[in-house]
Amino acid sequence: MTVKNLSCDQLYQIWVSDPDWITVVDLRSLIEYESGHIPGAIHSNPESLEEFILKSSKQKPLVCISTDKQLEDKVLEIQKKYEQVLMLKNCMDWPQKGFALTGQKPNQWMSSKEIHMNSSNIFVYQLFESQSSTYTYIIGDKVTQEMAIIDPVLETVDRDLKFIQDLDGNLLYVLDTHVHADHITGAGEIKKRVHAKTAVSKAAHVDCVDIPLEDGQELLLGDKKIKVISTPGHTSGCMSFYFEGKLFSGDALLIRSCGRTDFQQGSSETLYLSVTEKLFTLPDETEVYPGHDYRGFTRSTIGLEKALNSRLGRGIKKEEFVRIMSELKLAHPKKIQEALPANMACGAPKDMRVLHPQISDGIPEVSVFQVNEAKQNVLLLDVRRPDEFNAEYGHIEGAKLVTLGAELTEYLARGDKSNEIVFVCRSGGRSGQATSQALQLGYSKVANMVGGMITWNLQKLPIVRDGAN
Repeated sequence: MTVKNLSCDQLYQIWVSDPDWITVVDLRSLIEYESGHIPGAIHSNPESLEEFILKSSKQKPLVCISTDKQLEDKVLEIQKKYEQVLMLKNCMDWPQKGFALTGQKPNQWMSSKEIHMNSSNIFVYQLFESQSSTYTYIIGDKVTQEMAIIDPVLETVDRDLKFIQDLDGNLLYVLDTHVHADHITGAGEIKKRVHAKTAVSKAAHVDCVDIPLEDGQELLLGDKKIKVISTPGHTSGCMSFYFEGKLFSGDALLIRSCGRTDFQQGSSETLYLSVTEKLFTLPDETEVYPGHDYRGFTRSTIGLEKALNSRLGRGIKKEEFVRIMSELKLAHPKKIQEALPANMACGAPKDMRVLHPQISDGIPEVSVFQVNEAKQNVLLLDVRRPDEFNAEYGHIEGAKLVTLGAELTEYLARGDKSNEIVFVCRSGGRSGQATSQALQLGYSKVANMVGGMITWNLQKLPIVRDGAN
């Protein structure tokens, strides 16, 4: 069998044109991965690689990255068994070519022996959460090891606290730039585990925070100051944080862009003033670290944004900015119904489930009667074969046919993990497997319909065959 490799240029062309077509698996150590990696790449231990491959879609190429020659030899052996596995040939070329990276030390592949500190007396680590494209920052004072975390995401709290622990850090503050609509903050969960104070804008009216922030307020890390800058517009309660020449701008100022202004008391006029009259008055060399990025950028400067920002730079007038924002017509974030109420409670997610399953041998299960009552409000995935869908037992109105196996694996890999899903099959066996697979992939609101379509028919519940009742 011919060994299959991709060059940096080949991978880059795929990554910028259709990143969902491939899965990039980074096999370097966790500390190397978190220092700098290809945006969207998944970290995996080499020992778990084969298990990861088995859970992945056979239809989707899987590209492995390693700087260890022995690991590369292991991947070459695995390639002989799994045709979808590719190797990024000479991965050190990626940063040398100037391709986008994300991590704590942008634009570098880090050696695990390197110390992740700036040359000054502060440090800044940039972490990435891929589902919402959120950047989380850990900042601090080198001398005292006192730290703050900015915009933590609930799903990555374990990662963030482990990282702080590895640095022997003393976390003092958990800062949110605003009440997020696209993810649930990790603030509340972090506060449960460590003695850190939570903080968000006073204007956001989040009663559970320890520190309601106001414009001009200062928080100390050692003898260094985090200066709070009120920058409303994306929402009415947006804050930016200025720390030793570095600006953490949340969604007020993004790289070559800005946050939307069409909900949460947002205002295009107010955002324009926040950026042009506050942030753009900072020194040009001020480094800008945004709350999100969707194109592989990691940081910028005030000078660059004044010159290049497509919405707010280049001397654009307020009226033009307001027009640009009014024409965006963006869909609301997928998690808005879940995230906003949770974030008003410091990240305590409310139970938004329609169904409340019973757990049997670790698998959430619901009855056919529960499904019949809730079928308009949950996603029904029928995992039978196509020839069964309209056969003897028919199917439930509104159910989507996604056959167990490669088709379902691919569907779940691309799916929204916040969806509430009920899996259906003939008798409940295959749908139980599908439920287990979804749980392993990070879906939390899933259930198996007990008894399948056999029980559904026995209870004389309505079925559909080829569109006819």
